[in-house]
Amino acid sequence: MPDHALSREEREMDPAVNVVAPDGLDVDHNVWTSAYTEVVKTAAEDPSVTRIFVNAAIKKKMCSEAGTDRRWLAKIRPWWGHSEHFHVRLACPDRECKGQPAVPTGDGCGHALDSWFRPSILHPPPPKVPPKPKPPLTLAKMPVACRALVMAP
Repeated sequence: MPDHALSREEREMDPAVNVVAPDGLDVDHNVWTSAYTEVVKTAAEDPSVTRIFVNAAIKKKMCSEAGTDRRWLAKIRPWWGHSEHFHVRLACPDRECKGQPAVPTGDGCGHALDSWFRPSILHPPPPKVPPKPKPPLTLAKMPVACRALVMAP
């Protein structure tokens, strides 16, 4: 923990800690603690959270640390990157927005994770042509409820 309350700039610019080992197959045991699992588990148990995106190595480690209560693991979804942070997707709070389909049944551990550790996934070749960037999402394109959330103090 820092020795003072961080300013907005410090929170935005302070580099995060990469918890994934260099080979991408596991977490880095020099920095990983079970506290990471507890933070993500706490978020996943919140009914307003539908998904949490983490690196596949992090998901694999959480699967090994979960114990017998594994229901929350279904919300933990592997995704590229996410080796030093995670994203939380909240349930759609309004009729204007469209929710996602439910997560698949099961905890998403074991064989469900195997494809994330293939060499072609861990070390993909560079793209031949850089993808065209998507146009930025503007407030004007957001549903009213989303705009209100973004503009809230």
